[in-house]
Parts: sequence; C-alpha cells; structure tokens
Amino acid sequence: MKKISAYIFIATVIFVTIGCKTEKKVTRYENLYKEKPAVIYIAPIIDKIERKKVVYADDLVFNREVNTAHAYMYQTLQAPVIRKGYYVIGPLAAKEIARVETASTEDLKFSHDLKDYNTKYGIDAILFVTINRWVEENGEWIVYLNYTLKSTKTAKNLMNYNVKAHKVVILDSKRDPQMSVADWDFADEFGTDNGSTQRARILECVSAYVLKNMPAGAKHKKFEQDIYNVANPECFDYLLDEENIINFATMELEEYEKECFDL
Repeated sequence: MKKISAYIFIATVIFVTIGCKTEKKVTRYENLYKEKPAVIYIAPIIDKIERKKVVYADDLVFNREVNTAHAYMYQTLQAPVIRKGYYVIGPLAAKEIARVETASTEDLKFSHDLKDYNTKYGIDAILFVTINRWVEENGEWIVYLNYTLKSTKTAKNLMNYNVKAHKVVILDSKRDPQMSVADWDFADEFGTDNGSTQRARILECVSAYVLKNMPAGAKHKKFEQDIYNVANPECFDYLLDEENIINFATMELEEYEKECFDL
C-alpha cells in the first residue's frame, strides 16, 4: 500500500511539473530563443496621437504634456533592455542611424525591409514602440501602446505586446492632478511639470514592466535559464494606482482594439 501511495505521489509531482511547463516562456518567445539576438536598435517612437494643436493652436498645456512624455519615453527605453543582457545602440548613434536611414522617407515602419540594418550596422533586432492613443476618463489617464521586437534577419516578430496602461489621477478643487510622493520625486529629478509628470511616469513604468519580461540576452547570467518562466500575456491591462501599486489583468485583443481604435 505504501508503494502504491509513493507511486501516486511521484506521478502527481511529474504531472504538476509538466503542467507548469506548458506555460513556458518559449511558447511566447520561440523566435527570440531561436535567433538569440545580441544587438538591439530602438527605433524612433511611432506616435499616432492626434494633437489638439491642429485645431486648437493655443492649447499649449496639452501639447507640452504629450510631447514631453513622448520624448522622455524614448530616453528611458534603453535601460531595461540593457539590464536583460542585450547590447543597445547608444542614443547618439541611434539618432544618427535614424537620420541617415529615414532622412528622405517616412519614419521607419514595421513593413520596411530591415536587412540593411543588419548588414550595415550589425543590428539583430529592432524594437518598435507605438503610442496609439491617449484618453482621460473617470479619474484615470490612459494610454494604448504596442511593443514589437522585429528581427532584421528574418523579419519575424520576436516579441509583441498590446498594452492598455493607465494611472489613477486624483484631481484637486481646481481640477489639477494631485501629485503622489513618487510623482514629486520624478518631477524634481527631471524638472517636468505636473501634467507631463503624470504622462511620463506611466510610460516609463509600463515600459519597464514589459521589457523586464524579455528572455535574458546572451550577456546575461540567466541566458537560456529562464525558458520555463511564465511570460506575460500578449495583451494586458496595466494600472498604476494612487498608492503606486501595480494592478495587472489579462485583456482580450478584441477589447483592446475596440477601445483603442473605436471599432
């Protein structure tokens, strides 16, 4: 009887172990594990925001907030990728590449032939970040984002995320956002105004959350050791509340697209 119980216990452990590994990272990052990119270039942010300045030229506050957040986001994308063990093209070199490669054409897009970036600059993959939409409603500032890592060798997607990111913003009697302790620290460090701080912080926080989920690169001590870690779903809802606590929930792609593009 004891032997039977032991066999049942062992079988249960094996079953549970196998069951856990069905959610391994390789199912989400299969192409990334196969190609093992080492050098990543972060493309200029694809900004699809329809700014009010087109209609309301005097709405300087809105324009400053959105533009500052956009510029700040690009500056903060490199650090989390580097921490995962990848070489990232430095800011000055990246700016020069963007100038040379997109000087007489539209901004670099997913559909472009990316092989030249590999042969000319040794870049293995390009990270595209798209800001699709900003919305302010029900005490929250919401931004709809897409993160796509694309191979310059095979043109395959190595990573893809659609994220609805929002931050709870408490308004004062003048309808201005009240800043949390983290907001004040951020504003003090970077010299941003209230509105820009709210937008820039949510962009930085969600980018760090998304990119730290990438598999470790070749120069990371955990290279190929995280294959059985559970990956984030490809579409999710990310909320940063008034106490600076992250709330996370899976989101259906259809729901994301309906909210983001008013489908």
